[in-house]
Amino acid sequence: MPIVASRGGTYTPVSEGSHDAVFCDVEDLGVVETQYGKKHQIRLVWQIADKMEDGRPFTIGRRYGLSLHEKAALFKDLKSYAKKAPPQNLDLETLIGKPCTILVVHVERDGSTYANVQAVLPAGAKKVTVDKAFVRKINRNAATTATELDHDGNPVPF
Repeated sequence: MPIVASRGGTYTPVSEGSHDAVFCDVEDLGVVETQYGKKHQIRLVWQIADKMEDGRPFTIGRRYGLSLHEKAALFKDLKSYAKKAPPQNLDLETLIGKPCTILVVHVERDGSTYANVQAVLPAGAKKVTVDKAFVRKINRNAATTATELDHDGNPVPF
């Protein structure tokens, strides 16, 4: 008997173009196998001013190597955002709540359209703030595990 998992639902990507945004999360992805070997990765997440059909703000993220070397993508995006090079040691959590502008491009792959952050720039005239209902990923896992139990009272692992 087959056991089928599906993607479910529909996905609406953030529209292409320039968006007023706010840094809303930093996720530590740990050490990940990349095309250049094992690298420590993080994910920066932004909310934009535009809302989805259900009224929640769109969120979009980008993966980065955890490096502030001048050739690293994280260094380049932070430099374009702040108009100066970031310090050698930067607590990325300090970015949360800071407004900015992001440039989003669409990429077609395997019949689907994906939205990618191409650039992070200083904030425009409209200052976006983090939606009050937004829960950082690090806090979501703890909340989900604590509240979702199976029929035997055991925590659901996802």
